Amino acid sequence: MRTYRRLPQFLLVLSLAGLAVPTLLAGCQAPATKEEPAQPFVFRSLNLRQKDPSGRPLWEISSPEARYDLSRRVAQARDLSGTIYAKGKPLYTITASSGTVINDGEVVQLEGPTQLVRVGPKPLVVTATRVRWYSRQERMEIDRSPRASQGDLRLTARRARFWIQQDKLELRGRPLLERSDEGTWTLALTSADWFLGTGELIGRGPVRGERRLAGSGLQTLTSPSLTGNSLRQVIDLQAPVQVLDPGRKARLDARATRLELDVERISSPHPFRAQLDQSRLSGQGFEALGGSQTLVIPQACRLQQPTDSLVANRCTWNWQTNQVTAQGSVELRRSAFQQVTRAQQLQGVATQQGQVVFSSPGSRVESQLKVPPPRRDARKQSPKAPPFGL
Repeated sequence: MRTYRRLPQFLLVLSLAGLAVPTLLAGCQAPATKEEPAQPFVFRSLNLRQKDPSGRPLWEISSPEARYDLSRRVAQARDLSGTIYAKGKPLYTITASSGTVINDGEVVQLEGPTQLVRVGPKPLVVTATRVRWYSRQERMEIDRSPRASQGDLRLTARRARFWIQQDKLELRGRPLLERSDEGTWTLALTSADWFLGTGELIGRGPVRGERRLAGSGLQTLTSPSLTGNSLRQVIDLQAPVQVLDPGRKARLDARATRLELDVERISSPHPFRAQLDQSRLSGQGFEALGGSQTLVIPQACRLQQPTDSLVANRCTWNWQTNQVTAQGSVELRRSAFQQVTRAQQLQGVATQQGQVVFSSPGSRVESQLKVPPPRRDARKQSPKAPPFGL
């Protein structure tokens, strides 16, 4: 075994397999007229390590086979694997199909399918096809197909930079934030920073999102910026938030909105306005539950339609069954006969045009309406009808 040292903190260990250089012959022999360049050494394994001032490992990288050029201090290796430590404990594992080690570890270029995995119960995985690792600066440059994922969250970009000491991944060149499930939002950002240890995510905008629906429908989303946390699977869209669905003639204007990916919930505690074809809906906050496919307006629900309007303390709307429920101090006003219906609960069904037709099966309601007076020539046959309750 041979050992070569550049600086005290670096240790390069190469196991000798054979020399690809000419051997010297004994006796007299005329010198060669042309010198052949020295061939690199071929070694059974390469092991490169660096320690901190306390003697604890900072990082290490190894390969089962390497070719080492003594004059250039460059090693070319295959099937590389390595570990990055924090306070002497493994923090990241690294694998690559091939790599080049320059100046005994000052720069390590990993090529082919390359993977960086943060050790932990919810591993965060970074993949690429080329990574340049500057060990002294504790920095990695990732410029070929960088992708980072944790749980349902996935971020891709044209290029990325990883600061090892800060545990920070910087994604640049139109990052895309998306979930692994089909039919979910894909959010395009200007840039993004992902702190891998805490899961904190900072996305700079403008944020532009797209989601394809069944039947080739397309929804779009805009927001100035977003924050989030990959460990908690939460994304917060900053105000103002707007969602457009041209196929359904729908629009949502909201303030700060939260996406909880693990429970499929979108919510906001702030006032919002929505339009579905000819109907307008507003309230104090909303909650869309993907599991039950239900929209909940917990306070100050108001529905305005061409022929009537409704106010209630709370509303729910199941967009799969089109069932609508209004609860608490419900008041429905119809333009026909100026009818007013009051109840503690009303049921309704949404039509394809977005209008809701209400009824009250089995519920106690009170209705008032105004009947226009009969014509003078018909007063004797049709006495005036007073308002009545249902």
